[in-house]
Amino acid sequence: MTRSLFIVSVYRPDLYDTALAAVGLARDVEVVLDRRVGERRGPERSGQTDADVNERRRLLIDEQLRVDGWALVSADARRAPAAGC
Repeated sequence: MTRSLFIVSVYRPDLYDTALAAVGLARDVEVVLDRRVGERRGPERSGQTDADVNERRRLLIDEQLRVDGWALVSADARRAPAAGC
């Protein structure tokens, strides 16, 4: 079973315990601390590909982590085919 991810920014560890308590024992949500640091952008590409769609989704998640300190990635989004598969 694919679970949704509740990602907490490494810069907001105070939210991690709060998120764990809020989610409780829910089996369909996993709370994780995002340990990525630094710029994650790759080289520019032309044309629309699955990799471009995945990159845009990742950038939206990165933005939400910066602004709100957390992001929720649904199980459906996690099931989407990865680039190159």
